[in-house]
Amino acid sequence: MEPRLNTNGSAGHDLWKVALYCLLIATGCLMICSKSSPAYPINDWSDANIFFSMGKGMAHGKVIYRDLYDHKGPLLYGLHALCYMISPLSFLGVWLLEILCFTAFLVSLYQFMRLYKLGRVALMILPLAAALVAASNSFQQGDSAEELCLPLVSIPLYWLMRYLKTKAPGPMPAHTALLSGLLCGCVLWIKFTLLGFHMAWILIVFGIQVRNRQWKSAWSCILWYVAGIALATVPWVFYFGFHGALEDWLGTYFYHNLFLYSGSETAGFVSRLRAMVRSFLTWGLENWGYLGLTVLGLVWHSNLWTGRRRAQISNSAPWERSSLWLGLGLLSLGVFIGGKSYPYYGLILYGMMGNALVLPALWTERILSIKLTCKSLVSSLCAGLTVLSFALCLLGSQNVKTSFLKPRDSTMQYQLAQVIVQTPGATMLNYGFMDAGFYTASGIVPHVKYFHQTNVPLDEMLREQIRYIDEGLSTYVVTRGKQPKTILEKYERVMTAESPPDFWYDHVELYRLKER
Repeated sequence: MEPRLNTNGSAGHDLWKVALYCLLIATGCLMICSKSSPAYPINDWSDANIFFSMGKGMAHGKVIYRDLYDHKGPLLYGLHALCYMISPLSFLGVWLLEILCFTAFLVSLYQFMRLYKLGRVALMILPLAAALVAASNSFQQGDSAEELCLPLVSIPLYWLMRYLKTKAPGPMPAHTALLSGLLCGCVLWIKFTLLGFHMAWILIVFGIQVRNRQWKSAWSCILWYVAGIALATVPWVFYFGFHGALEDWLGTYFYHNLFLYSGSETAGFVSRLRAMVRSFLTWGLENWGYLGLTVLGLVWHSNLWTGRRRAQISNSAPWERSSLWLGLGLLSLGVFIGGKSYPYYGLILYGMMGNALVLPALWTERILSIKLTCKSLVSSLCAGLTVLSFALCLLGSQNVKTSFLKPRDSTMQYQLAQVIVQTPGATMLNYGFMDAGFYTASGIVPHVKYFHQTNVPLDEMLREQIRYIDEGLSTYVVTRGKQPKTILEKYERVMTAESPPDFWYDHVELYRLKER
């Protein structure tokens, strides 16, 4: 099955029409699968609420890391500050951001398949690919850093494969290297453990230039790539430098993540290696469909570039194979090197989904080769498959089973908020556990640095949260039933709310500062 001989599928599809089609798919899938959508009362995932609370504080002039503590990248919080400005009391802005990123991701998948002369079949595959991602266990509740980074991996993957198929071993275009570096910089300042593919990208391009003794082109590409990273970095240097918070930024983002967060699970090379393998296998079993397609794609690409077939396809074919293997390998290493196995960690691997889709698309084209010449039939198939993808999302998403179309007043967040908002100018502390949406539901801006307890083992955070209570710094304190005994000296319990079924704690308690 030779990819360059498959020419059914029109090259005349205007990209903007494809983008609108992808926008429709993304909107429908994320309406169903993301708890950030208006179809859900609230996104009760801790990560999403932490990002939103940090962004909210940023929008109100607080300096992240110095005034508010969390350990993800500053660009992630900056994006959520923009989302907060769109909709201060809901995740509507976040949902729109998700749609934008998911649309770009789908368009890049289409572009990737077009490299293999797959046009109309690519359009048919897109809705099913979207459902596979959005309804996966890795997607979680929506608004993960990994989800937002999907197009930041899939787009440079497309650029790299396009270069290898059309320009290699010639120079990499300067604007492509610059933009790829810019996207690499964006990933760097969202979550640096997701940089594996971008390392592979520059290694492959540099390697092919060096292999052909094009030293000037090789170093020129490196310089343009670094310039792109600098474009994504300089604004944060100015931001934190202006506020005198460079040490807070770099210390929290790099030191805490590398030596506190990652080091809290496993120690020692053998233990870490065992934990890495276990984490990958756990993720693979939960995402067996995508893993299977990925393996098939890698095997198929590798088989193409052996023996006599190599000359039939492309002189750069070995580099294409190396790009996929090295990209997935380094990306997986960055994701699982910490030995943790949170389901959403592996979502970023879907960023290289183009590799997994080519073989099914070629099979589909072979089966439907004659029928694909009928544009009206293709349009009908695309419409039907889009509806099918929405149905698959409804059936497959774990979120639908929990709170899809439920009213806000059924959630513990809004039950507590109804009490909190009755106090003008109220402040709040989320004590002893991660932000679960109480700041979002009540509209309160965090006013203390450790406004919630993260999963970073930081003694200062534990001490400070107790101090906030002992000194009565907040009008309200939310706990999950575990609080210091001294809380009753300054606070009185005013209500209890039950957590959703299968939540990681049973209930929450709301304490109010006693009147003096």
